[in-house]
Amino acid sequence: MDELKKHKVQENIEKKTSSSAGVPEADDAEDIVAKKVRKHARAKKVKDEERGPSINEKLKIAAHVSMSTAERIINGLTNAYTSVFVAPESTKVNFLKEQGYKYFEKGDYEKARDNFIEFIDSVEADDADVLYMIAMCHKNLDDYKEALEFLRKAEVLESEDQNVVAEIGDCLLTLEEYAEAIGYLNKAAEVNPDHGDIFYHLGTCYEKTEQIEEAKKFYKKAIDLEPREAVYYQALGFLYETTGNHKDAIVCFKKAMDMEKGKKRGGGPKK
Repeated sequence: MDELKKHKVQENIEKKTSSSAGVPEADDAEDIVAKKVRKHARAKKVKDEERGPSINEKLKIAAHVSMSTAERIINGLTNAYTSVFVAPESTKVNFLKEQGYKYFEKGDYEKARDNFIEFIDSVEADDADVLYMIAMCHKNLDDYKEALEFLRKAEVLESEDQNVVAEIGDCLLTLEEYAEAIGYLNKAAEVNPDHGDIFYHLGTCYEKTEQIEEAKKFYKKAIDLEPREAVYYQALGFLYETTGNHKDAIVCFKKAMDMEKGKKRGGGPKK
């Protein structure tokens, strides 16, 4: 009996000793393990964030981006196809007009003209702007008769359009219809009183119709507006020469030659 009591006392002493020495009991041990697990998880998360996405994740992102790009390309092609072949007629017609302007800007005047003409045929009505553009295509292709035909159609719709009026005058001048050209060029000069070329062209028309004094007046007007344009002096010089005014003709030719020499030297216009 005494031995049993002694053993129990000894057991209680050992338990107290173990507890005071920091050895955890069962419940305490579980808490410690849980805390260590949470700490390890937090450390791993921070490390992963610093390292960035894994190779597998990067591959997934790259695949997604690539797929998005492909989808955008397909959508673009689909939209273009729809605009031309499936869209409402008005959309397809406007596409022709837009293509006409794009070809014109690129200098492909034949394709531009064809698109503009197809646009006119599709809408079954005249459009002053498009008629003007068709005329400009023909003019750039040196087909002045066709250009004049379309300009006259545009004039019916926009008789006061200064570009149409000026271009009709220029075409008539090129086609040597000088008398009719004078009327259009004078009208253009009223709208553009600072445009030297219009007055130069008027001078040419008056000279060709043997209205010498009027020709001189308009050549001089062109020179006043653009005094560094050699061709204006040449035209006036030839006019003086044909009328026997050799002195003034020489002065004009000399100025024209000086300007041409300046251009060849690359000096640019003199102030």
